[in-house]
Amino acid sequence: MKNLFNTVIGIEVHTVINSKTKMFSSSKSDHNCKPNDNIFPIDLGHPGTMPQPNKTCIQKGITLAYALNMDISKTISFDRKNYFYQDLPKGFQITQQYNPIGRNGVIQIDDNVSIEIERIHLEEDTAKQFIDDNNNVLLDYNRAGMPLIEIVTKPCIKSAKQACDFLKELKRILIFNNISDAKLEDGSMRADVNISVNHVLSDEYGTRVEIKNINSISNVERAIEYEVNRQINLILSNKNVQQETRKFNDKTMQTEFMRLKTDAVDYHYMTEPNTYIRDISSDFINESINIYYTNINDIKNELLLSNISNEFINILLDDVNLYNAFNYLDGIVNNKQEVIKWLCIELVGILAKNNSTIKSVSVEKLDNIGNMINLLLANKINGKQAKEIIKFIYETNKSVEQIIEENNFKQITDKNIIRDILQKYIDNNPNMVEQYKQRPERGEKFFIGMVMKDTNGQANPDIVNEVLRNILG
Repeated sequence: MKNLFNTVIGIEVHTVINSKTKMFSSSKSDHNCKPNDNIFPIDLGHPGTMPQPNKTCIQKGITLAYALNMDISKTISFDRKNYFYQDLPKGFQITQQYNPIGRNGVIQIDDNVSIEIERIHLEEDTAKQFIDDNNNVLLDYNRAGMPLIEIVTKPCIKSAKQACDFLKELKRILIFNNISDAKLEDGSMRADVNISVNHVLSDEYGTRVEIKNINSISNVERAIEYEVNRQINLILSNKNVQQETRKFNDKTMQTEFMRLKTDAVDYHYMTEPNTYIRDISSDFINESINIYYTNINDIKNELLLSNISNEFINILLDDVNLYNAFNYLDGIVNNKQEVIKWLCIELVGILAKNNSTIKSVSVEKLDNIGNMINLLLANKINGKQAKEIIKFIYETNKSVEQIIEENNFKQITDKNIIRDILQKYIDNNPNMVEQYKQRPERGEKFFIGMVMKDTNGQANPDIVNEVLRNILG
């Protein structure tokens, strides 16, 4: 029955801009501080205060507009959105209603699908509410005035998967361009999803339901799937879908009613009288882009040209710190394939076992890992030894040389020593010599294994194989 209905989805994303100060004041922009530590009279709208737009935030807004292929506004102006709520100390929010910094953009999420973006605009955040055990509402004004960019898509998303792919790609753009750390779980990126369904034969949109502040991309997918099914079931039961605001409960995996939503709220928008309307030059726009812009597609293409699989490309692009570590190691090793193996497989595996992340790995440890890879490529250690060495690098502050010396990981590369060891096993195993003549790969495995066992893994396996072939022809 689901095939009889179209799904129409639009997403509004609020993301906190990476900035030392707030949108219109010199107050510190950090929501992790002690509650109500970062408050300035401008943030509270005290009489006589004059908000001053943050230049860095404007530059990062321009950069995002450029990254999303948008028409960039040549004028910067702000407006008041008037409403009264306990988390809005001024009684209005400064935003960009009439002249957003970017219009008409697009994000390509695969070869055949692109998501249209209606607008992005700069604005300030509200205070944060908490409800204590006695049902009292507590307010933290650290968040009041923090700089935001709101990204609004057109109602063009057709499935939960498309919505998630859009958010993943947007998150990469925000992080790699140093616009925002875009952490949904920390509240520095918040997604509101508008969903409606209609019959495939109908030209009219269905009744729109909004789901507020979903805290992870995986939950966005779950919330959409549940809400689409809920609305379809209502329609099939000849019941009306109400226009309402809901929230997603990640324990029950269901959306829950919050409040009815009217068609339009009159916010009595007006031009903000205390900020100047500024014309911005092409030089300022180009300067902003040159400072911050990074092309994600260029990174993808460079990695593809290095024969790195899409799986590992996605791993790197989903973690900018891992990508930076990758570039750092490649600068030492100059071998992207080996770096991928030892960074994204071995080290990430160690970090996962220790419930840690790449951010915990110091530059000194990365230097040691790069040194280890170079020793491996020079055949001074083998792969088995390298797997042990990288564990020691993570667990200790010792150099690779110390680890090799203390654990007797030095490679035996002397062909005469290896020949003497091999000859002993060849003389004592005539049956395996005959098997080697019939099936060389089986005989090689046996003799190399015996030498590695005899030398506690220190013999260089490539040299063992070379000597074995010379002996047995």
